[in-house]
Amino acid sequence: MIITKSFLDDIRALIFNARATVAKGVDLVQVHTNFEIGRRIVKQEQKGKDRAAYGEEVIKALSGRLTREFGRGFSASNLAYMRTFYLVYESRTAIFQSAIGKSARTKKLQSPSKQSMTPQTASGKSPFPPRPFTLSWTHYLFLLGVKNPDERRFYEIEASQQNWTVRELRRQFNSSLYERLALSRDKKGIRELAKKGQIVTQPTDTLTAT
Repeated sequence: MIITKSFLDDIRALIFNARATVAKGVDLVQVHTNFEIGRRIVKQEQKGKDRAAYGEEVIKALSGRLTREFGRGFSASNLAYMRTFYLVYESRTAIFQSAIGKSARTKKLQSPSKQSMTPQTASGKSPFPPRPFTLSWTHYLFLLGVKNPDERRFYEIEASQQNWTVRELRRQFNSSLYERLALSRDKKGIRELAKKGQIVTQPTDTLTAT
């Protein structure tokens, strides 16, 4: 059986807690929840011998169960995005674990599977220190399409620091902002862009809203 009761109950607990928190106005909870759902899907698919085929079956079966109970938002394609989201940002598991720990000390969340709500330490390595999630889920969906890790990180930092909407983020990306800035820098300068973002010295560096 692909979808076990414990696996399903674990993800249901995430969704119930997320919806209760969103009702109180906490926007980032959707990002954290989707990250955790993605992590659990990856962990589940690792049990299959043919991980790719088994993973597709897991996502399809899980989508059917979650959609019947929670409605829209849990299509197979959306769950696949959550899986990809976790794989791309896996190095942030430790930060998320710390955030969960702090939350647990201030408020005890009741769920069917308390122990499994704590993420494992990430094994993935990154050339930069991991940063907490600061953008909306829609922002991260767009960033998943940016294949260059340094470029993706740059746009994430800029979107967060400049309070870009998703529309503005897309606009700056389509203007090749990162590529234009990178052309004028050496390798060290390009890495600084990916680590710290841009220190704007010329108004023409970025597109202004019209």
